[in-house]
Amino acid sequence: MMGKRIRAIAVLVCALGCSGLALADAPNAVDDLLHESLAKVRSTPETASAPLAKLQALRDSFTPEQNHRYHAIYGKYLGWQGRHEERIELAQSIIGQVTKPSTRASLLYDLVDGNRALGHYESALQAMNESILLLPSIENTGSKLLVLNGAVSLLTTLRAYDEALVFAERMIALDTSKAGTRTLCFGLGNKIELNFKLGNGELAQSLVPRALQACDASKDHMMTLIVKTFAAIDLVDSGQHAKGIAASLPLVQQFQTVGTGSNWLAAVEEALARAYLKTGDMDRAEYFGTQAYQRAQSAKDLDWQEKTSETMAAVKRARGQLAAAIGYYEINLALKKKAFDDQQQKSLAYQRVKFETQDKANQMALLEQKNKTLNIETALQKGKYQNLVLLLTLGLVALTILGASFARTLRQKNRFRKSAQIDGLTQVSNRAHFTESAQKAFNDKNSVVSLILFDMDFFKKINDTYGHATGDWVLKTVCHTVKRRLPKDAILGRMGGEEFAVCLPTFSEDEARAVAQRCRTAIAAVDSRHSGFNFQMTASFGIATRFANGTLSFEEALAAADKALYFSKNEGRNRVTVYQHSDAFRP
Repeated sequence: MMGKRIRAIAVLVCALGCSGLALADAPNAVDDLLHESLAKVRSTPETASAPLAKLQALRDSFTPEQNHRYHAIYGKYLGWQGRHEERIELAQSIIGQVTKPSTRASLLYDLVDGNRALGHYESALQAMNESILLLPSIENTGSKLLVLNGAVSLLTTLRAYDEALVFAERMIALDTSKAGTRTLCFGLGNKIELNFKLGNGELAQSLVPRALQACDASKDHMMTLIVKTFAAIDLVDSGQHAKGIAASLPLVQQFQTVGTGSNWLAAVEEALARAYLKTGDMDRAEYFGTQAYQRAQSAKDLDWQEKTSETMAAVKRARGQLAAAIGYYEINLALKKKAFDDQQQKSLAYQRVKFETQDKANQMALLEQKNKTLNIETALQKGKYQNLVLLLTLGLVALTILGASFARTLRQKNRFRKSAQIDGLTQVSNRAHFTESAQKAFNDKNSVVSLILFDMDFFKKINDTYGHATGDWVLKTVCHTVKRRLPKDAILGRMGGEEFAVCLPTFSEDEARAVAQRCRTAIAAVDSRHSGFNFQMTASFGIATRFANGTLSFEEALAAADKALYFSKNEGRNRVTVYQHSDAFRP
């Protein structure tokens, strides 16, 4: 739930140190001031204005290289101040003059981060794609880290977590040492956050000690605090409130001492408010909730305004202050609508740029194919293969006639086969075809395979209240939503009514749970107003896994997943439960 995530310090810690603008001991006053400005922007940016002002007065004496270094530092300073329009204008004014890959990477980072902060997501994505294309020509590891960190920051903002995780892994791969470097620190920090967001809490927690070791070794103290923040908030989220409080209180003091990272401080305070609320300490719950809400308001951070207003509503309600609680609930509802509209804008921008990128790739492939065809035609025109061409032409005519007949027969056959395998309403596998396909996956005894059952909550109530046409809309929408969150080799089938199943060959128990959590969250986020009515949609999930060389059959796994699904229903619905054998379950 880290809305501003590692990008909050990427400007101050990573970007400058990894922009390829290494400032060695300088032989003149300009280089000394550049060195001083860089150090201050990285550590205490509020003190960087004095050396930057001195540099401004000396700009006429800059060499081209010094000029580029100055702009790179000043751009990051503008970003820290929130002057993103000026930052973008500055980068755009000089990027056309810059050919050095590492320097271009730094300026493109300013365009990525500045446009992201202003909500200009398409421009940010275009700058990100351009910077990624520079990676093969960049030699400096720090500059590569800057590009990858910018991509992770932007994709995380757009909630493209799986894509962001790919770049986080590439950051980790940059580290070739054993002691731990900044690249490993940032890469693991990103990976931890993204896995928490994807519902892989156990994996994320397992990475925390290694990340802390790398960050301490590279003396990235702010990143150390942020990684500890992830772990502390997860303790609260997982119901370990006393441990969460014990881990969070020192972080509050440390963030206040550092004087930066207010969004992270708001995140810790919001988690403390929820923890104290659960333990019954209402005074502290209200204190920390108010602090977090005020910080979110001051930062104008939509995600955290929504989160903290919801927490304050719960605190006020628990204290019996119903009027205040209603006020916060009304604020929260308005913020949820804004957040939904903002996410729609993000998704649209992401899909549009992704489509444009793919379209360019397709055009390049088509052009390459045309060139190959042209080369063949040129060779044929020389007359070397005239007789062969004649024979081929006659053969093609015959093949065309036969092919047309065969294609008609094949299309008819495919229509019959599809109608026998696909559920007519939802266009996913019907029960018979799903069972047959899943059984094949279970026949491979050497491979792990997981089975997910999920059932729409209160579906009969939706049917009875809004009609069967709305019920059909729900089933079709849910299938479309879930299919977009499944891996390519997953099998989705309708088992009957509002019950569905997913077979995940080679997916472990934790991986299947992560998939189920993504699907559950996506279903709960569906806007039912497109059906003509406004109602909540949720689903309950059950998971069973046959481990490699295990004896569990498909039928037994189906029964186990059904038990886990029943447990989810019985425990309050809208949750994921994993069958642990011997009728044991875990969320």
